[in-house]
Amino acid sequence: MTEQEPILSDGVIIEFIDGKDVPVQHKDFGERAVVMRDAKKPEGPILYFTEAEWDAFIAGVKDGEFDDLLEEDPTETD
Repeated sequence: MTEQEPILSDGVIIEFIDGKDVPVQHKDFGERAVVMRDAKKPEGPILYFTEAEWDAFIAGVKDGEFDDLLEEDPTETD
C-alpha cells in the first residue's frame, strides 16, 4: 500500500491509514481505513470508516442521497 497525503476538503481532513493503526476495536478495518476530522479542531472527534463504508458514502454523494442536507439548492438560479 502506498502512503497518501491527507486531503483537506471544505474544512475536513481526510486521511487513508493502515487498518491496523485504527484504535477502534469493534470492527475489522482490513488493510486500509479512512479517517475524517475537523480541520479547525484536528484534536477533536475522529470518524473512522472501513473502505466499504467510505465507498458507499462516496457513491451516495454522487447519487445525490445527501442533497437534502444542503443549505441552498445548487440547481436553483437567480
